[in-house]
Amino acid sequence: MIKIWNRWRPWHKVVFIVMTALLLVTAAVGGTLWYKLRSTANAMYEPLPPRKLVPLNMTKVHNGNKSANKPVDTSPLLTDPSLNEGQPFTVLILGVDERKGDVGRSDSMAIAVINPKSGRVTMVSIPRDTLTKIVGRNKEDKINHAYAFGGVAMSVASVEGMFQIPIHYYVKTNMEGFQTMIDTIGGVEVKNQFPFELDGVHFAQGDLHLAGYEALAYVRMRKQDPNGDFGRMDRQREVLQSVLKRAASLQGMTHWTALLDTMKNYIKTNFRFEDWQNVMVHYMSTLKEVEKIAVQGRSARINGIYYWLVDDQERVRIHELLRNKLEQSA
Repeated sequence: MIKIWNRWRPWHKVVFIVMTALLLVTAAVGGTLWYKLRSTANAMYEPLPPRKLVPLNMTKVHNGNKSANKPVDTSPLLTDPSLNEGQPFTVLILGVDERKGDVGRSDSMAIAVINPKSGRVTMVSIPRDTLTKIVGRNKEDKINHAYAFGGVAMSVASVEGMFQIPIHYYVKTNMEGFQTMIDTIGGVEVKNQFPFELDGVHFAQGDLHLAGYEALAYVRMRKQDPNGDFGRMDRQREVLQSVLKRAASLQGMTHWTALLDTMKNYIKTNFRFEDWQNVMVHYMSTLKEVEKIAVQGRSARINGIYYWLVDDQERVRIHELLRNKLEQSA
């Protein structure tokens, strides 16, 4: 099911769009800022270890009839994409809640398929409580626990196993990074619909200017909103729009250097500097549309613990949808 842009969490939006904006602006400015971008890309770079996409037995459904335990064919997808030829690729976007004395968990996860030939970015958000096999632990658990057990590498491997789709790249940031990036651009402007209080911050009704910590509390509030998660998603969209407006208005070396320094400290990725160059040259001018896909399932409590259950039919649906996006030529 296709969802609209305002269903993105702040992690997905901020990381993906800020990186895109930086590439476009840097291409225009050049010179010293281009050197700074190279330095930032090198600082953010963390490779993934070698791994193998092992086929899982997932029940396929054809015209309402199930064919049990038939492995999903992944062989055509295992070749690494050539970015300098503009081939489609996948990115796992991780928003991580890391706190002092805690290894952290992935607060949000989304797979993005970037296809310049179709002009589309396809996003699949994975509910953090999804029950799945944790690759490397030989057990089932919530998908967001994979990061706590084995960091980015285990998160990537578990997502690959769940949908039988290779993850070519990842981008990871954390709550502190989200907050710091907003402070770096001078805060955000919002129009609050009703007064509320969260994390020691009082939000009056009306026009507000929010610093990073306040913005983080603003987009996290859910229980006091009569619209629940939908109200929270509206605030996330509002903050994103303000972030983009602020970023677009940044002028001069000082502002962009500060933002690049912030990203260097709070974002990790296996994109190399040369990969960013290829994305800028072969992808950015062609991407016109963002498509959002929801992972269907049902909630359940097992031994008193809440999980989101995704059946084989839905996993195969997501696999085939993303596979088609990767193989799509136009």
